[in-house]
Amino acid sequence: MTQERVVKVLAYYRDPGLIERIASNFRKLFMDIDWIYGWKANDENLYEFYIGVKDHNNFNTAVLLLSKTVDISKVEILDDAQLKRVIIRDGKVIENQSEGVKEGDMIIYVPVFNRVKGYSWGEVYVKDLH
Repeated sequence: MTQERVVKVLAYYRDPGLIERIASNFRKLFMDIDWIYGWKANDENLYEFYIGVKDHNNFNTAVLLLSKTVDISKVEILDDAQLKRVIIRDGKVIENQSEGVKEGDMIIYVPVFNRVKGYSWGEVYVKDLH
């Protein structure tokens, strides 16, 4: 059984090939991407992406290479990440999820984690969030 790793990427949008550059970094090392979530983080074209990648022997190499890619500001590995399901209905987060998902609801999965290992242009740092 393969385990999934969650990667957070901060990148500057310069051209439409940004997502392709991020994805191809993993694909060229024969790694599968399960999902990608992203949004604009500020008004200066900084985007934040969360990526679910199957664990692989080439994982650390792919993250290090991605951190040295043009337009990539920072890459972080979210250790022990669990995905929390969030339902958004009519622009509001539904706290009581027991009623289930209705037509028109948006479902997102938010990573919850305790430790971050980050890379920025090859420099490594580690933060414990306890």
